[in-house]
Amino acid sequence: MVTGLYKVVGVERFELPTYCSQSNRATRLRYTPFPMMESAEISRIRKTKATPFSNIPETVAIAVRLGMMGRTMTMNIQTVEELNKIIRNGDVREYIQQEEEAKGLEVAGIAGKIAEQNHRLKWIWLAGPSSAGKTTFTRRLAAELQAQGIPTHQISLDNYFVNRDLTPKNAKGEYDYEHIEAIDLPLLERHLDKLENGHTIEMPHFRFLHGRREFRGEIIRLEPDELALIEGIHGLNPRITSFVDPAHALKIYIGARTTLMLDNDTRISSTNHRMMRRMIRDHHFRGNPVEKTFTLWPAVRAGEDKWIFPFQPLADQEYNSALGYEISVLKPLVEPLIRSLPNHHPGHKKAQELLEFLGHFEPIDKSCVPPDSILQEFIESPR
Repeated sequence: MVTGLYKVVGVERFELPTYCSQSNRATRLRYTPFPMMESAEISRIRKTKATPFSNIPETVAIAVRLGMMGRTMTMNIQTVEELNKIIRNGDVREYIQQEEEAKGLEVAGIAGKIAEQNHRLKWIWLAGPSSAGKTTFTRRLAAELQAQGIPTHQISLDNYFVNRDLTPKNAKGEYDYEHIEAIDLPLLERHLDKLENGHTIEMPHFRFLHGRREFRGEIIRLEPDELALIEGIHGLNPRITSFVDPAHALKIYIGARTTLMLDNDTRISSTNHRMMRRMIRDHHFRGNPVEKTFTLWPAVRAGEDKWIFPFQPLADQEYNSALGYEISVLKPLVEPLIRSLPNHHPGHKKAQELLEFLGHFEPIDKSCVPPDSILQEFIESPR
């Protein structure tokens, strides 16, 4: 059993004001460092260039690779009822801290693996299904790499969408946003070729509200010591990854596999979990009413089965973004959206299923979520 992992890593001191709905008073969380192990010289993986990840004790490395950190710490929460109990008892903040630190260590571990191969790498491909947390994971990975002295450029494949009127259509005559040719493949190939050869490119930016791509004068060039982090749902598809030399590339798959059990015998659907993430994000950031999310979701799932999951085995590394406490945070945000779905909508039965499922969870106020959590990609207030 792996214990004392926090003693190896430590935690930087910081304060975060929070207000949790389970209490009528504001609280301040103070995260203080754990004692260091006598034999450990690792003060903070994300802040230390001199300590390669290969020097971390093997038990820690194994736990990181398997994504099992949440099961090895002081609070072993496996079922919804166990989660509800610590929420009611006021102990959920400790569990949130535990889960977040575990996820942070996983990101640091992946960054360490990249650092070990940095002499050969130029391209990092990141892919995963809808609402897996690809964007935030990419930002956190970039920060980890920067801390190890490896500068990066982040490139979102979403910005290479063709204008909406050029988007491929499915057999029903509806826009197929999941199709690989919804990406402007010729432009992407030209840009990657220019970056490969030391030239500059002007980055596109896709405006979802208007369904159009625009250029804002953002010029980038990939220096010899820099990595390109390229993320999007098609980031493992050979039609895209073949645009660069595979000898200089590494592929990462980001998923959201819920590890919490509804009870000792019933697993929680990761698909429903991601749908709720997407519902909130689409409403806040893309201007989509909940009806549109429910309408599009079957096509999104079909697109994942066709365009994403078949290429998951091609990944060199995997990361699971799901947090054990997360659904309790999503609950008070997504329930009003689900209830607003008209009764005559084809997704009404699915909506009732989701509401029944959410009824098993005690809520957690979103202010309890740390500001650097991957969950903020879906719950933060729109700017």
